[in-house]
Amino acid sequence: MTTHRRKGSPERRVYKPADVENLVLATEESPFAMEPPAEASIPEPAVDIVSSIPVFDHAAVIRQIELMIGRRWYGDREEYLGSPLPSFSESDQLRFDRLVALYHDSQEGRRPQLFGTDGIVAALTQTRRLCPGFEAVIDLVIRATLLSKRTGTPLFVPPILLLGPPGTGKTHASQLIARALGTEIHAISCATNSDAQALVVGHPTSWKAAHMGQLTEAMAMGSTAQPVVLLDEVDKLSTHSSEKPYHTLLTVLEGETSRALMDEFVRVPFDLSGVVFVATANDVDALPDFIIDRLTVFTIAQPRDEALLAVAGLIAANIVAELRGCVAKPTQDVLRRAARQNPRRLGKLLRVAFGFAAADGRDALTLGDIVAAETLVAGAAQARPIGFLAARGERDRAGQ
Repeated sequence: MTTHRRKGSPERRVYKPADVENLVLATEESPFAMEPPAEASIPEPAVDIVSSIPVFDHAAVIRQIELMIGRRWYGDREEYLGSPLPSFSESDQLRFDRLVALYHDSQEGRRPQLFGTDGIVAALTQTRRLCPGFEAVIDLVIRATLLSKRTGTPLFVPPILLLGPPGTGKTHASQLIARALGTEIHAISCATNSDAQALVVGHPTSWKAAHMGQLTEAMAMGSTAQPVVLLDEVDKLSTHSSEKPYHTLLTVLEGETSRALMDEFVRVPFDLSGVVFVATANDVDALPDFIIDRLTVFTIAQPRDEALLAVAGLIAANIVAELRGCVAKPTQDVLRRAARQNPRRLGKLLRVAFGFAAADGRDALTLGDIVAAETLVAGAAQARPIGFLAARGERDRAGQ
């Protein structure tokens, strides 16, 4: 792989006093027309330009800085070539500092793309086994990976909506998909967001407490052009009465607008066209048709029967791993009893149960530990069987 390294060393060049004086005078006489010396030119990015794309426009960053200071910007040579900076308001100073941080991005805004490999296919296949009920979703991602591998083009996964009741593992499956792809995941809770524009593109400095959008900030701070962005509980996105939040969200789901999405704070375009968007929702009726039309919708049912037992086993295995393997994997009888709980509550139940076992000097769980934990976690009235679980038989074996 061919890479491009930055020119020069991390140390600054040492100028003689006369040189510095002449450079400053020349800058003050004609700041925009002056050509900087060769060693002050913008260095080439230290990334593979074939497999990477600019997630933000580095040249636009420089233009915005120069508009703010009213002259040419010299970056690392600024203290030698530049005249004093103007005084900014507090909000403009925050914007200027953010622009300077973007200017100093080590890759000049470029980030690597995702390409399909046999390793990713194998990881996704394993994830498929670990996520009962999400087979169709992961199959979509596997086919996209195979197409990328066959054509040598970047991975493209259409925006996905995981629709289903709470506790079906939608967020967990999204995290495992991102891990299998070998990419980052940025989770955004739409239920707790009160400003859709701040979520997507930020606000100009004329707004109080303006800042970059959460999505554009994540892209700037991230290490890939194609992260997984999880829009959790997108059906609960609600903001102030004068805003139409789903119209704002539409800008990132529409391919043309997401390719040059303008962040309103720094006034720099971002490319989010390669992002893998995964939205979760409980109520499809709360979403407008123009959003649903741009999503590939998968209905995730509450796990039952053997699928429910498999989910319980996966959650238990994760907890055993978190506890450094110092506890025993629960038996099938224990898992069947624990699987009465909603999957979202099951992890808490098992951790509490392992505490009861530890207090009794044991590494393995018993049915009695689960029963005791149920009382604390959900209350006896909520610990009812679902699916194939036989409550009477379990109560008999638990000594109830």
